[in-house]
Amino acid sequence: MQNANATRYADPLDLLRRFVPTPLKAVYRIGSVRVLVETNDFTLLPELPLNVASEDCNVPTLRWKLIRDDDTHGALEEPIRLSSGPLTVIGMGTGCLLGLDHDRRELLGFIGADIDARTHREYLVPFLCRMSTEVFCSDATPDPIPSKDQFTHG
Repeated sequence: MQNANATRYADPLDLLRRFVPTPLKAVYRIGSVRVLVETNDFTLLPELPLNVASEDCNVPTLRWKLIRDDDTHGALEEPIRLSSGPLTVIGMGTGCLLGLDHDRRELLGFIGADIDARTHREYLVPFLCRMSTEVFCSDATPDPIPSKDQFTHG
């Protein structure tokens, strides 16, 4: 079943979907960090406090680009974390792939069609928030990756 909220994207020259349009945008506040969220699916906009403060150059900013991939199917699986220098990649099976560039302060997420709004809200958004705090903590050690049982709605 195709998600009616997602923008359909099919470019045969962009197999990695690097240039998927993300027309939906919002600015949030996670603690002292401003998060700019761009997405192609309304259901991927998090339910977080909106950033209502005026632009402040001293506020750390992180960019999330969340792409709903209607052509990818599968439930979330146990997260596998790979880190190399400033890059962190987390694979959660075919249902979700996350990449975080600490230097550029950008998080890119591909979220499959089978990841419902509840799983996104209750598991992925808190997970993304924890990943985001790693960017601004110079001596941060990664939080333990939660077990699959914490996001299974069996």
